[in-house]
Order: sequence, then structure tokens, then C-alpha cells
Amino acid sequence: MTWAPCRRIVRADVPPAFRVRGINAPLLLCWPNAALNSAADYSLDFAGMLCCGDRIVEAVFEASGNQIAWSSIFGTFATAWIVWLTSGPQTVTVTARTSDGQVFTVSVSVTVQSTASLIAPDLPLLPPNAITLGGVIFPDASGAPLVTG
Repeated sequence: MTWAPCRRIVRADVPPAFRVRGINAPLLLCWPNAALNSAADYSLDFAGMLCCGDRIVEAVFEASGNQIAWSSIFGTFATAWIVWLTSGPQTVTVTARTSDGQVFTVSVSVTVQSTASLIAPDLPLLPPNAITLGGVIFPDASGAPLVTG
């Protein structure tokens, strides 16, 4: 893999140092602020929630009022390319299914500023780890592109 998710990564679990009375876990999960109409890759790291030999086999992102160009899995990371179309506090819900059949649902918040992005990025059609050969995409059983990682 030549591309790796960038710095917009949060842990899906609450680190042990933060597990004290009075701290609400969902409040701790947030990505950096974004500008309206900006886009980038955003990731959740599920490593702290996986058992030995377990891995993520599917991840679904829900970002109401915003656009998800693609979502993918990179090892223990669930990653999506998100375009922020609505300003204000936003919540993205990520549901990951593991090879052992466990399902984890995590919500991450982000504040989208009302100032629009100066550059409107082009939407990538496929995740960077999609398997292609000569421009041909190899789909899985659901029609989504097969990915490495």
C-alpha cells in the first residue's frame, strides 16, 4: 500500500487513562475542525477493540447532510473520504463488522465552520487501496470494489 490514512484518525475506544468517573466517552471522539465544502479522509482505529487475530471485514459510514465519496478498510482502520456540505456540529456514525462477527458502532463529532473552503477538491471515485487492473475495477459480492489491507 503506497497511501496511508492521514492525521485525522481517532481511536474507537477510550484510552485507559481517560476511563475515570464523569468522563463521557463519545465526547472524547472528535476529528479536527473542517471548512464548509472541504473534503478529506477521516479514520477510526478499532485496534483497541479487536481480539487476537480478529480483523475488520466491513465498515459503513453515515454522515447525514454530507457526502461520502468512498469508504474502505486499512488494517485496523476504517476510513472514508467525506465532503462537508453542512456547517455546524456534525456527527458521523461508523459501524464496523469483524471477522469474528462482532459489530462495533462508534460516533465521532466534527465542527464544520461556516466559512467555505477556498479550493473545492475533486472527489476520488475509488479508495486508494482498491484493486484495479488496466482501469478495470474488481468488485466483491456486494458490488463494492475489492480492497487490499
